[in-house]
Amino acid sequence: MRAFAFNRLVRRDACAVALLVFGSPIAAQQAVPIRELAAPEARTTESFGNIFGVRQLAGGKVLVNDATRRQLVVLDATFATRTISIDSVATGGQSYGPRASPLIPFLADSSLFVDGQSLTLLVIDPTGKVSRVMSAPKPGDLTSLASSASGVDAKGNLVYRGRFVITPNLPTSASSGPNTPAVQVPDSQPVVRADFDTRKVDTVGQVKVQSGNRAVVSTDPNGKMIAKTTINPLSTVDEWAVLSDGTIAFVRGHDYHIDFVETDGTRSSSPKLAFDWKRLTDEDKQALIDSARAAIDKQVSDARASAPNPAAADRAASLASMMALAPYMTGGSGMGGVSMGGGGGGVAAVAMTGGGGGGMPAMAMAMMPTIITEFVPLKDIADYYPAIRPGAVRADLDGNLWILPTSSAQSKAGELIYDIVNNRGVLTQRVRLPLGRSIAGFGHNGVVYLMQRDANGTGWFLERTKILNYTRAMD
Repeated sequence: MRAFAFNRLVRRDACAVALLVFGSPIAAQQAVPIRELAAPEARTTESFGNIFGVRQLAGGKVLVNDATRRQLVVLDATFATRTISIDSVATGGQSYGPRASPLIPFLADSSLFVDGQSLTLLVIDPTGKVSRVMSAPKPGDLTSLASSASGVDAKGNLVYRGRFVITPNLPTSASSGPNTPAVQVPDSQPVVRADFDTRKVDTVGQVKVQSGNRAVVSTDPNGKMIAKTTINPLSTVDEWAVLSDGTIAFVRGHDYHIDFVETDGTRSSSPKLAFDWKRLTDEDKQALIDSARAAIDKQVSDARASAPNPAAADRAASLASMMALAPYMTGGSGMGGVSMGGGGGGVAAVAMTGGGGGGMPAMAMAMMPTIITEFVPLKDIADYYPAIRPGAVRADLDGNLWILPTSSAQSKAGELIYDIVNNRGVLTQRVRLPLGRSIAGFGHNGVVYLMQRDANGTGWFLERTKILNYTRAMD
């Protein structure tokens, strides 16, 4: 385990040196080298239904999470041989479960996986086999673990997004009518740390998940519920990840800096990172609104068209509206970590039940409200694109934080370019991905696993490659 006091001094000094050397964001942009990826060392010949993350195993093997086929698959080092570790059909009392769930990095290259059937955590050893079953420190938070990224610190404490608690603001005046709460979804979400031994759960930080979005629930004269939702199509959000040394890193979207929380609770911050800020005109803002409205309308229209009868079409349209609006209200963090407080009901109780899949109870379907969607005025939309979007941050196995900015001046033809920040908060390099590739996961010493769609657009191939002229994080 690292010496935390020394680490704090090195991180502070490294940040100071970065400011002295680079001086301005423009100088820093020019000084950061661009790394390319080598030709793939291995590539699957058979595609996966989806690749919901990978974990490098012992001997060069890889554990692949195929969320579409609901399987955990072990590939050998050449990617030629596949072995099913966990299938959609229960074997030995363990199955993948009905919903997609992420692999959670655990100690010594092992992984945790949420077993939705038994409501436990499966421990998958570095060979890809289920070695034991653990109960979660707080079983009620399993839906949060299953719907967003998580990790562990250097002491083995589980770190994950906590639950929203929404308390409707009920009217105090009888003239305002019954059951007309204003449902304000919190703009931030807690990140918590849970101790497996003591079962104690404490909050280590907050991440901003949306800005300017709000909902008001009312009833019409016939008692039909109406949910009026106001959307800001360009929310500023934060993201976070647990580095491979156990440090928790919070990337702040409003000014693009990083707050660090060490396992012993010590906190520090990086300077602002260099970013190609792009200004938005009123025409740009209106285009964002038009694009968001068209996407929501299409999702609702498709749901209505697929319904078997008019009554079902209305319910399907309401459900599709809520699902389309959910990413704006929760920053794309998943729906499983939301609960109602104070005995409230209304649209939030209906929209926030469940956790990322599956059917809705008949009673909830019958309560589907009429959805009215509005957008904030242009003046309430930020004048610059935010630095990051939801899901833009990942941690590799070498102590680095990978951040995908919303824009990059170094992208030649639309390739993704990641900012690589070491565990001292210094932007050391950028990595350019081949066009059409995205990151599935990481290995040790600069190994990167990429995913690419197959020719039919129905599956994904997996590749293993390595960063050329790679720079490790400082230890």
